[in-house]
Amino acid sequence: MKKVIAQFLCFIGVVVFLHTVYSALQHRKYLRLTDQPFERIPNDIVFECIVSLVIFSWGIINTQILTPIKVSTHLAKKSFDSFAYTPNFTVFKNRGQYINSLLNDN
Repeated sequence: MKKVIAQFLCFIGVVVFLHTVYSALQHRKYLRLTDQPFERIPNDIVFECIVSLVIFSWGIINTQILTPIKVSTHLAKKSFDSFAYTPNFTVFKNRGQYINSLLNDN
C-alpha cells in the first residue's frame, strides 16, 4: 500500500511541476502583452516548484526498495593486480616504434 501512495505522490509531483511550468509561461506571456521587463519569476511560482520537487523526491525515494552498497562484497572477488589492469589504455602504435628504429639505424 505504501508503494501505491508513493507512486501517486510521484504523479502529483509531476502534475504540480507541469502546472508550475505553465504558470511561468503564462507569466512571461502576460509581461510581453503589458510591455513590462522580465525581472524574475514570482515567489508563488518558485514556491510551487520547490514543493513539487519535494513531493516528487519523496515519492521516488519511497517507491523503490533501496539496498545499501557494500564495497567489500565486490572487492572481495578481485585480486590486487586486477585493480590497475586497464587494457583500454594499451597503445601499440606510438612514437616508441619510431625512436626504436632511429636507435637501431645508428
